[in-house]
Amino acid sequence: MELQDSFQVISGFGRYPLMEEAKKILADLGSEFPSLTRTMTRSNVSKGFWMFFPKSFCKLHLPANDATIVLEDEAGKEYETNFLVDRSGLSAGWRRFSLDHELKEDDVLVFVLVKPCKFKVYIVRVVYTPERYAAGSLLDLKDSIKNSSSRGRRARRTQ
Repeated sequence: MELQDSFQVISGFGRYPLMEEAKKILADLGSEFPSLTRTMTRSNVSKGFWMFFPKSFCKLHLPANDATIVLEDEAGKEYETNFLVDRSGLSAGWRRFSLDHELKEDDVLVFVLVKPCKFKVYIVRVVYTPERYAAGSLLDLKDSIKNSSSRGRRARRTQ
């Protein structure tokens, strides 16, 4: 199976369209390769520069010992990173990848494991405009209200 090399950019609001775009990328790739998506947080793109993966994914698909993991971007440029088993994530090298690609909070990355120690990485970028930011804030507020009201019902039931 040949992997697409196009650079994914989406004008989105909130996380909803970004995750939908990431799901489309995964669907286009099929299930031949193990893959996962990660929404960028502050610790991924500034200060600590850590990229954590789910432990279950690491146990199934990544080396049992610390190792070098290569990240290949959509242009074919490769970055060596250090995979730390105990931390279930990437350290040295991840900072360079993050800075070179100007990753921002809420960008979504699709990691496709194309070889035992090599990921092809697709970037779905968040691009905020005032209108889209307001719409995303409303969707996030709606979810927050929905979640807080269901927490309130649970709290009343336990009293």
